[in-house]
Amino acid sequence: MSEDCPIVEDLLPLYKKQMLQAPTLIYVEQHLASCSHCQQLFSSKPIQKEYIPMKKTLSFFHLIFIVLSFMFAINSSLLGNQMGFVISYAIFGCLSYLFYKNIWIVFIISSVPVFVWAIIDNLTNELYITTYSLTEFGALLMGAGYIALLHTIFALVGAAFAILLRKIFKINTNKKSV
Repeated sequence: MSEDCPIVEDLLPLYKKQMLQAPTLIYVEQHLASCSHCQQLFSSKPIQKEYIPMKKTLSFFHLIFIVLSFMFAINSSLLGNQMGFVISYAIFGCLSYLFYKNIWIVFIISSVPVFVWAIIDNLTNELYITTYSLTEFGALLMGAGYIALLHTIFALVGAAFAILLRKIFKINTNKKSV
């Protein structure tokens, strides 16, 4: 057994499912060509049925976070305490980015729930919709879009702060390891 055998052994299930990138695929094939131990493992190990690629899984914590973001969107209001709103959505954006590490997800979970909530809330309010005309629905959609945009801007400011924090801590970690 060589020192590469444990690495190749870990990659064999992905190799059998043809889920490796080209350089890794070449690495595994070159090793299999010269190692009888790994060839035997390759031919004897069955593919595990319970394997699910990580990109296709949605963890329990992600679901909880999404539900909390919907609840947060419904309970927050620009009409109440403006400073509290700005700070809370900036913190929400910061935590969302630190959790998902994806700015597009921060954008979606800070805008979509608010947009949907604004439409539903205003559809049931007689002050906003009186005749159910196309003009009123257009104004409703524009208003909901504006409210969602305001929420999203503050969430993205928080996400930008999280990005800066990650870069600062990454720089400090790299300096300590050098």
